[in-house]
Amino acid sequence: MREDILKAVAQPPKVLWAPMVPALINLGVQFPMMFIGMGIGGANPLYFVVCIIIAHAVLVGLGLKEPHLSTMLQAYGQTYRKTINLYAVKGNKFEP
Repeated sequence: MREDILKAVAQPPKVLWAPMVPALINLGVQFPMMFIGMGIGGANPLYFVVCIIIAHAVLVGLGLKEPHLSTMLQAYGQTYRKTINLYAVKGNKFEP
């Protein structure tokens, strides 16, 4: 069991060499934009495919610089939550 934990920490999941969460967000935003552009404006899908490839290449570069980018985004989502403070202070304090 210890090897599974170490492998998950040392090798975060990737989609075509890019961190998983940013790559899925990229595809989740750009594919609907492509279909809307094709449906409403009659845009050429080749422009969107080129943009998707360029954005994915940027994500691969960021993933090489920081391999745990997906984990950092997920942790940011958890820490940005509003908390109920026990006593009046400025900002978010992580207390029960």
